[in-house]
Amino acid sequence: MSTRNRLASLLATVVLGLSTAPATAQSSSPQQLLDGLRHAATTPAGNPVAGYDPFYDDPVADLGAPGTLLRTQPAPHLLNVLGPDFPGYAKKILYTSTTVHGDAVATSGFVIEPANPWRGAGPTPTVIFAPGTRGSGDACAPSRGPGLTAQLQLAGPALGINYELASYHAAALLGMRVVVVDYIGLGPPGPHTYVLHDEEGHAVIDAARAVVPAGDPVAFSGYSQGGGAAAAAAELQPTYAPELNLRGTIAGAPPADLFATMQGVDHSAIAAVLGYALNGWADRYPQLSTVVGEYLNDRGRNFLDSTASSCIPDGALRWALTDSRTLTSTGESLAEIAAREPEIKALFDAQKLGRRSPASPIMVTTGGNDDLVPTPQAIQLARDYCTAGVPASLMNENVPAFYPPLKIGANHAAGIFTQAVPSMQWLTDRFNGVPAASNCGQF
Repeated sequence: MSTRNRLASLLATVVLGLSTAPATAQSSSPQQLLDGLRHAATTPAGNPVAGYDPFYDDPVADLGAPGTLLRTQPAPHLLNVLGPDFPGYAKKILYTSTTVHGDAVATSGFVIEPANPWRGAGPTPTVIFAPGTRGSGDACAPSRGPGLTAQLQLAGPALGINYELASYHAAALLGMRVVVVDYIGLGPPGPHTYVLHDEEGHAVIDAARAVVPAGDPVAFSGYSQGGGAAAAAAELQPTYAPELNLRGTIAGAPPADLFATMQGVDHSAIAAVLGYALNGWADRYPQLSTVVGEYLNDRGRNFLDSTASSCIPDGALRWALTDSRTLTSTGESLAEIAAREPEIKALFDAQKLGRRSPASPIMVTTGGNDDLVPTPQAIQLARDYCTAGVPASLMNENVPAFYPPLKIGANHAAGIFTQAVPSMQWLTDRFNGVPAASNCGQF
């Protein structure tokens, strides 16, 4: 059986295991999972939204330097079917990262230490996974849910689902250490700065600093929001953390151009993400809140309020196919307002990916005809890296548009699954020292 077929079989086994794994003393039974999902309904008074958890919410006296590991906590998960260490022991982590303004902040995530030995070249490699969009409330954080699966916050309500868990387990079964970041403000107190690339890049890099033994190989990987975060981390690494032994980066469906992405998600199944971004960015840049606030109508203000602590499933149920022109007093879209307001335009321009050069191989992927994160801007990112001399490649699946009249997200979401095996193969090759092939000039 070829390596690719073995990876495909492994991923299928993991996905099947999610629905068939029996409970053990260390795994999460259905009742335990249900109790955990209801946790937010029984939290202490004064914490009705996030659900108070001392691991995330207790203050840290000294945050230290970026990458400082502040505390850990065991995190039993669904696939502990053969005991607490299979396919790997998991723990939550709290570590120090930095905001876009350079302020230290506690950031969370989780680690799966592989039970299977790494059979490739060199020491055990680590993949830092940057998750795709989960939402903006703490209930959405991948590490918070029982069994690392999902969490229901009844106040709201908000439902966070860790829909990429199968890929994390597959990497662990292949002998790779897995680190999944929650991002800044998604887990611990504070706003989540959705698609603020510099901050998300910091969170990815500092997770590596906190967990990976010095000099050991590491890679960054993410899709959608995670693809942007992974690409940002690769761009920042040469100056922010040159000590990392970064072997490569997978940037799947990255929102490299925020203006193009705003237009893509507007009037789509996940229009709520516009609220995630505006709420998070407004905390870092109060001028954005002032400017945008002048244009919002009553429905627009309700949109911002309701998305401040929502997750992607409930946000989609409430705001799917919303046209942002219905949220403004002028009838303009949010992208149109952002593009003509100098202060906002400058902020978004500063976060455009492709203006800094990674020092290690990077593969940009797109499903083709992506109906949320436009394919042309992903292709342009790969071209920008090629022009800069980066060892880059593009994987464009060229999938036909599933349902062109409506932006339901099918072309975008499909890539999470169709690209899983080739992405894992690409990472395995980088860890084994296989030279990265480039198709620059062919797209």
